[in-house]
Amino acid sequence: MRSTVLLFLFLLVSGAHAQLSVNLEVKRRNFLRYEPILITVSITNLAGRDFVLEDGASPWFGFTVLHGDATTIISPRNPDYQLDPLELKLGETVKRTINLIDLYPISELGYYRVRANIYSAVHDKYFPSRTANLDIEDGRTVWKQLVGVPETFPNSGAMHEFRLISAINGAHNYYYVRISEPDSGKVFGCYRVAPQLDNTQPTLQFDTTNTLHALILTAPKTYTLTEIGVNGQVYGQWTYDAPKYKPALRRDESGNLEVVGATRRAAPVVGATPAPKLSDRPPGLPR
Repeated sequence: MRSTVLLFLFLLVSGAHAQLSVNLEVKRRNFLRYEPILITVSITNLAGRDFVLEDGASPWFGFTVLHGDATTIISPRNPDYQLDPLELKLGETVKRTINLIDLYPISELGYYRVRANIYSAVHDKYFPSRTANLDIEDGRTVWKQLVGVPETFPNSGAMHEFRLISAINGAHNYYYVRISEPDSGKVFGCYRVAPQLDNTQPTLQFDTTNTLHALILTAPKTYTLTEIGVNGQVYGQWTYDAPKYKPALRRDESGNLEVVGATRRAAPVVGATPAPKLSDRPPGLPR
C-alpha cells in the first residue's frame, strides 16, 4: 500500500517543471453506474522542440484512478496494452477522448478521483493532469422488460433486459436506459436519454426487432424519441413538437413504429449519450 501512495506522490512532483502541459476535461461529475464516462485529455508540447511520445518503462498514455480513499488504486483492465507512438510538434496540442469505463472497471458505487498521466521516455518522467472528481451512483428502476435477441442479431437466442431508471444528476432528474443480460450480469449499454419532468409517464414500446422506442416529454409540447437496440446500440434520437395533443407510437402493417400526433424537427438531438465509438479511443488501445 505504501508503494502505491509513493507512486501517486511521484506523479504529482514529476509535473512541477513541465515540458508537457496535460489537461483533463470531463463535462460533469455525477454518472450513473455503467454509464459511459467520456474524458478528453489535451497534451501540449512546451519542450521547445519536436519529440515523440512512445512507450518506454510504461505506456505513454495512462491514468491513475482512485476509489474512495487515496490508497485504493483501480488497476486497468489490460495493464499490458501498447500504444502507437505520437509525434508532437513544437507548441502543438493533441486531444484524445476516451470512454474511461472501457479501460478501467469503474462499476462500484462511490467516489473516484481520476488523473491522466502522460509518460515521456525522452524526459524519463510522468506529466500529470489535474484531478477530476467523479461520483458513481445508482438510480431507481421505474420500468423493466425482458426481451429475446432476434436470430439475425449478435447474441441471438439470449434474453436481454431493458431498464428505465430515474436518477438525480446535479439539480435535475433524468431518465436512463440500461440494457443487460441478467444471467451473466453483462451490461451492453447505459445511456442518459432525457430529463424527467414531474407527473409525466414515458411511452415505451418495442418494434419487431425488439428495438426500444422511448417517447418522453422533455419540455412543454416537446417530446424526445430515442431508439435503442437489443444489444445496446443507440440508433438515434429526435425531437418532436406536439402543439395540441399528446403524441403516441403506432405500429404499421410491417410492425414498424411511428410517432403520430407530432411533427419531427429536422435537426437531430444533441443531448443523448451515444454509444462510444472506437475512434474515440487513443490509437493502439485494446478493442
